[in-house]
Parts: sequence; structure tokens; C-alpha cells
Amino acid sequence: MTTNATRWLLAGLLAMLAACGGDGVTGVADDSRVGVAEILGDDGSSAGYERALAPPELEFPRDHGPHRGFRTEWWYVTANLDTAAGRRFGILLVFFRQALAPRSAGEARVATLAAREMVLAHAAVTDIDGQRFHHAERLARSAAGLGSVTGGVDGPLQIVCADWSARAEVGGDGLLPLRLAAGDDDFAFELHVASGKPMVFQGDRGLSQKSAEPGNASIYYSLTRLPIRGTIALGDERHEVQGSGWLDREWSTSALGSDQVGWDWFSLQLDDDTEVMWYRLRRVDGSSDPWSRGCLVHSDGRVDRLLPDRMAVESNGQWTAADGGARYPARWRLVCEEPAFRLDVTPLLPDQELRTLVRYWEGAVAVTGTRGGRPVSGRGYLEMTGYVVGSSR
Repeated sequence: MTTNATRWLLAGLLAMLAACGGDGVTGVADDSRVGVAEILGDDGSSAGYERALAPPELEFPRDHGPHRGFRTEWWYVTANLDTAAGRRFGILLVFFRQALAPRSAGEARVATLAAREMVLAHAAVTDIDGQRFHHAERLARSAAGLGSVTGGVDGPLQIVCADWSARAEVGGDGLLPLRLAAGDDDFAFELHVASGKPMVFQGDRGLSQKSAEPGNASIYYSLTRLPIRGTIALGDERHEVQGSGWLDREWSTSALGSDQVGWDWFSLQLDDDTEVMWYRLRRVDGSSDPWSRGCLVHSDGRVDRLLPDRMAVESNGQWTAADGGARYPARWRLVCEEPAFRLDVTPLLPDQELRTLVRYWEGAVAVTGTRGGRPVSGRGYLEMTGYVVGSSR
């Protein structure tokens, strides 16, 4: 169980890291990491923040932008991309807005470097054929131009975290087209994200309930098949790429219940122009939580909701990090009765673990199996959290 002291320790740690890193930091010591349950659980310190309590009345472009009344939100892009010659890559770029204090807590701070929130970002490139995984992180105060999230009501979305950015183009819908830029010592990418399939509102019209406790929920929508093109640089190599991406938008104040340790999230794009999303919420004892949910998106944009009484999710094998600090399932099988599908999910590279402030595995996967009795294949992304050895939360 987390405590108020733990959450404020996290807030202090983020502020300290941003101060030490100037315009951002790229690494976190092993003993400074925290678990997703410590950040997304409710330890009783949510007073002053808004909660996700009912299906939202979403309005765009307003809701593409920040929701400063909530504690945590993110803009999450994953993609499988290829060169003209067929070299394969996976891409991850996520920006988090993390409040350090509710807006109701006293007067606004006016010092140049004072901030009530942080911007965090993770980026990764999976070089599938080169068998290498590159990743980095940035943390910055929302002050003095170090980090910011703007847009929605006052223009297109603009996110800056140190030297990384996501910038919606003028003339679009406030979110798309979107330009992404990130990199570190051994990799960099610049990508253009265009519009694709219609938006999918997850859960109950955008309210994604994660446990029985009112307010343990998020507002959640997805864009499931987005055309992406751009460049990836690895050392002296430069690759022109294109492919298909996925964008998730989510905001909440608390999401996980006291008996939940993490989740396994699948975003799968199949070659019959359908997509499958499933998040398996995982209890402390390793079992699946009945609040696990998902959807199947048809080629025409229609959505079938997926519920746990019709889903079977099985893991097979194990991959252990080189330092022994985390162990993750090596392969997965997703079986649904209706709509009928049976999908085997295999990482395209075993080691796609991000050892960032929150340690987790997220990477490109291959998909084979059947849908509606017909053979199907595809690619996608898998995220696994809460697998740190010796941690029950």
C-alpha cells in the first residue's frame, strides 16, 4: 500500500531530477525507481484533484489538450515502421503530464522555475533486424520553457519536454497531423503522423473503469491505425520509414485499486484492417482482474467491446532482465469467443525493457492466428508493467 509520503517523495524526486538535469535528464538510478501502482493508485492524497466518475462529454479540439484538474495524463504513440528495403523498426514516444500539487492548493507560484507539474517523456527505437533496443527518457519542470503542454482551447496541441516535442500542425483537428521529434546519444527520429481511422472511445463512452472504487478510472480514447512516415537515425545510419501507428490518450487522478499491481496491454493491428486492444489488469496474486477490458475495431471503424467473461489470456515462457531485476512473460495467446479470434503474440526482440523512472517492458510484437475462422497475421505493441522482482506493488 502506498502512502502520502511515498507520493510526495516521488514529486520531490521528479523536481530534483529536473533540477540536476537542467533541460532534462536521461537516466534514473535503480534504487530511485517507483512502480506504476505507486503513481496510479489512490493512497488518499487525491483531495483537490478531479476524478473520472462518469462518462465524459468530450469536445474537440479542447480535449486533445491538457486537463490540469487531473493528476496524471499521457499522449502515447507506438508504431511499426519499415524502410523501402524492408528493414523493420518499432517506435515508442510517450509524453506524461504529472501534477505535483492540485490547482486548488494555494496561490499560483510566480518564481521563474516554480512549477505545479512536470512533463516526463519516454522514447524507444526497436531495431528488429539489427537486434538492438534503444531507449531514453526526459523529465522537465513545466516552467521557464523547460517543459510545457499547451493547446486544446488555445490552439493545436504542443508538448515540449527538454529537447523532445510533439507539435500538432496548424490547420488540422488540433491533434493531427502531428510531428514528433526525440532522440538521445545513439538514436533519433522525426515522424509525421497523419489521420487514419475514426476515434475509439474506450470503456463506457470514454470512461474506462479500472476497479469497483468510484473514481478509480480514466478518460480514455484511441486512434488505432495512423499512417506514419519520417526518418530514424541510428549512429551514422539514416533510414526513411513509413508504416502504421497507434495513439492513446488517457487522463486520471487514480486508476488502480489496492489489490492491483499492474497490467498487460496489447494494441494489435491485423492484416485484415482490424485492430484488437486488450488490457489485462493484474492482481497482486498474479490473477486477472474482472475489470480488464478491450475492443475489436472493424475495417469500417465499428467497435465490438471485449469483456473478460469471453476472453482467455495465457502467457507462456519467461524472459528475465540481464540484471535479474525483472521477469516478464515471453509470449502470449489471446482467445475470444465472440467476436471470435485466436491470436499468438510474440515479441520481435526479447529485450525491449525500458529501465526508466518506472521500469517496464514495452515493444514491437508479431501476431499470428485466426479471426472469424480465417488465418490472420499482423504487428503491434505490448506493454507489461508491475513485474519488478521482489515488488508486490
